[in-house]
Amino acid sequence: MLVGLTGSFGSGKSTVLNCFEKLGANIVNSDESVRQIYENDQGFLSAIRGHFGASVFDGEGKVDRKALGGRVFSDSEALMWLESRLHPLVKAHRQKMVSQDPNAFWIVEIPLLFEKNLDKDMDHSISVVASYSLRVARLKNRGFSPEEVEKRSRLQLPQTQKISRADFVISNDGTFEFLLRQVKLLFEQLSI
Repeated sequence: MLVGLTGSFGSGKSTVLNCFEKLGANIVNSDESVRQIYENDQGFLSAIRGHFGASVFDGEGKVDRKALGGRVFSDSEALMWLESRLHPLVKAHRQKMVSQDPNAFWIVEIPLLFEKNLDKDMDHSISVVASYSLRVARLKNRGFSPEEVEKRSRLQLPQTQKISRADFVISNDGTFEFLLRQVKLLFEQLSI
């Protein structure tokens, strides 16, 4: 079974993904896939350097994701260019992982699940939701300004649309214990 996990920026997708993993689900962490691509895919890195120049690289020759984010999240053409190169690599990584055990129970984190219509490739979809103020507070702790959160949030479907399109919704406005109870119930329901 293939279950797509999504949610708005800062909703807690990674926390939910980790909960599913601890319960025994196989997971695909898109953030980890992206990190590996940025660190290891020389063709991708060369394309980034060719398109954006040295200003999005740090002194060690690694992509400065904050600088790159500043460029692409304020320029829709730059974002489209980056996504057209990054998303196929992430998809290939996801497919490679799932192909290792195609009959297993997989939770696949895809931040733009609905925006890119990838839910059609899934058996079910889950949307993690949290209030905007809580998401801003969480992301502030991760170094994002309220303006950056707003800019990135505008590039995603509104949370209400993610809720209406999802097969299941997990609320991440309460305690971790409350979140874990929801994940356990859903895991039991889906893995029958």
